[in-house]
Amino acid sequence: MKTQKGITLIALVITIIVMLILVAVTITMAIQGGLFGHAKNAADQTTNARDAEQSLASGQVTVGNTTGDIGDIANSYK
Repeated sequence: MKTQKGITLIALVITIIVMLILVAVTITMAIQGGLFGHAKNAADQTTNARDAEQSLASGQVTVGNTTGDIGDIANSYK
């Protein structure tokens, strides 16, 4: 007697349906949960932090409307 190995068509259809449900839930959560908005805010904060770090590394900072060397700005506030 010949034995057949593999999955049945019903198992394949059920797997595809479950995957489609998971995709639908994931997309809904991403859009309604504000995932893209949070990602944009995080990217903006990272850019701001990087710019601030580069400014400090170069010795140039901005305090209020004054941009200049760290020492010069610190002396103007004394």
